[in-house]
Amino acid sequence: MTPSMPTDPTKAGSSGARAHLTAVALGPLAVYSYLFLSGLLSEQPYSPGDFIVYATAISIPILVVLYLLLRYLCGERPSDLNLAPGRWTTDLLAALILSVVTLAANVVTNSLVAEVLPAPPNTGIINLFAWLSRSPGMMALFLGVLLWIGVAQEELTRVFLLSRLWKVWPSTPSRWLAIFVAAGLFGLSHAYQGPTRIVWTATYGVIMGTYYLRYGRVAPLIISHYLTNALQVIVFAMRTST
Repeated sequence: MTPSMPTDPTKAGSSGARAHLTAVALGPLAVYSYLFLSGLLSEQPYSPGDFIVYATAISIPILVVLYLLLRYLCGERPSDLNLAPGRWTTDLLAALILSVVTLAANVVTNSLVAEVLPAPPNTGIINLFAWLSRSPGMMALFLGVLLWIGVAQEELTRVFLLSRLWKVWPSTPSRWLAIFVAAGLFGLSHAYQGPTRIVWTATYGVIMGTYYLRYGRVAPLIISHYLTNALQVIVFAMRTST
């Protein structure tokens, strides 16, 4: 059963729709546009320092802006992003299942796309993993605070975008269209990593959006995203160091 969207009596009718769409333009669309353009205009691959800047100097302000838009423009609280009630045990189990699903989809998608759209190795990611493998302390910091903040920002941007659009266009076809639009924007925001990464991140966005549509819970998205990214960082860092 798809969770229903909570109603907001203070933001009804056309004024409510304008508020939600304005929040989308000032929040998620601005975020995805910035990431796409910064990657497109970058003359060199992203360095380890760039990833640290993204996870802190960029992700934290984005989280603050999303909170302000949600609270003062849309008249909601962060807890309202959860479209259904839940328990931490259920959320944790769902996160583990999502992690398995997304890791399997990652392997399959990357294998298929690499055959059709071959691309040179992503030197930015390779350099990041090599740097982390030489610095255990920075690896711990990256896997802790830095990666968690970046992941939380990405998933909260996703659910912010979807929940706003679903309030304006609540029909089932519109909800699915919003999922694919959000996934496409997420994929394009990773254009600097090459075509394989665009397709994979878009696919990932569809998976996470589908879970959010079906179960309406935010924590499993953040935890699962973190677990899959952290595992990939550890595995690739270990490969790079050998």
